[in-house]
Amino acid sequence: MNYDETIVYLYSRGLFAIKLGLNNITELMEKLGNPQRKFKSIHIAGTNGKGSVCAFLSSILQKQGYKVGVYTSPHLVDFRERIRINNKKISKNKVVSLVERIKPLVDTHTYFEIVTAMAFLYFKEQKVDFALVEVGMGGRLDATNVIKPEVAVITSISKEHTKHLGKTIEKITYEKAGIIKKGVDVVASVHNDGLKQIKPVCHIKDCRLNLVEPAEVESNLKGRFQYENLGIALKVIELLREKGYEISEESVKAGFDCAHNPDGAETLVNEINNLSYDRLYVILGIMKDKDIEGICRPLEKIADEIIVTKPEITRAAEPEEIKNFIKKEVRIIRNVKEALDYAMGKAKKKDLVVLTGSIFTVGEGFSAIKKDPFG
Repeated sequence: MNYDETIVYLYSRGLFAIKLGLNNITELMEKLGNPQRKFKSIHIAGTNGKGSVCAFLSSILQKQGYKVGVYTSPHLVDFRERIRINNKKISKNKVVSLVERIKPLVDTHTYFEIVTAMAFLYFKEQKVDFALVEVGMGGRLDATNVIKPEVAVITSISKEHTKHLGKTIEKITYEKAGIIKKGVDVVASVHNDGLKQIKPVCHIKDCRLNLVEPAEVESNLKGRFQYENLGIALKVIELLREKGYEISEESVKAGFDCAHNPDGAETLVNEINNLSYDRLYVILGIMKDKDIEGICRPLEKIADEIIVTKPEITRAAEPEEIKNFIKKEVRIIRNVKEALDYAMGKAKKKDLVVLTGSIFTVGEGFSAIKKDPFG
């Protein structure tokens, strides 16, 4: 297979299929020699902030000279964004060779299970010092939950994937707290809405729960959540030091200065409010299992015009459904590229166009302007 054929094969395994459970991935890992046991890892679950915590940790650890693998999902433009080492995407040739090795072992395994196996096999063979592993969905039954990390992180929690994780914060937190393993340090913010569920799990698993306040640093970070994410990352670094890993203050400062990756509608609004512009055009495409109202509410307060669209994915909410949560007048343009063309054509020099709501929406936007967010 060439690279394009390999990607087609992977997508044929159900790009958006959701099959929670660890039996398949555990069996596959065993057949591959359990590569996930050959490197140190940090496991990161949560609704918002996973990417920011990863960015801070990756930058700091790299500054210290460690070889750092990062496994995230979903991708924006290029599949290879999901699996990176020291910010470099996995090569096309390596994607092909890994799939060719794993394919004969595949039975009913889903796309995400296969890609997770690829990432762990790649990190083992490239001899990474640390792998930063983001949970795909939930945690307890997520394919990434075959690792036993040095530290488990649970970032801020809000309603998402309610069909699969539950309709309440309590049920969603229970699933995310499933990454907590016996004796492993856990890090969470003191402001985490799921602490009532996280604390007893830590007690049962005999884990030390490290609660952190937002970091108090002088910086240009936008939004309270970013300081929470930085505080979490700094606590992880502190715990790694306790375990004997060398990480200097110089590396921490240099890494922090290089890392910045905001997320969340409220954080986005806070950042926009720090910008200078005349009119704001917001292009919005949201997944139907997300908190549509919660995403729309802060954005509609500051937008001069809202264009609702729909990325080409079955999980995307219909524009008409999103429109119901917005009180002001809304323009519907179902194609992301056409919505972007409309806003860019209407915006004047000092106006601002923001494309948001879902990583899939943003990804189609990057594709439309032929821009790779990872270079």
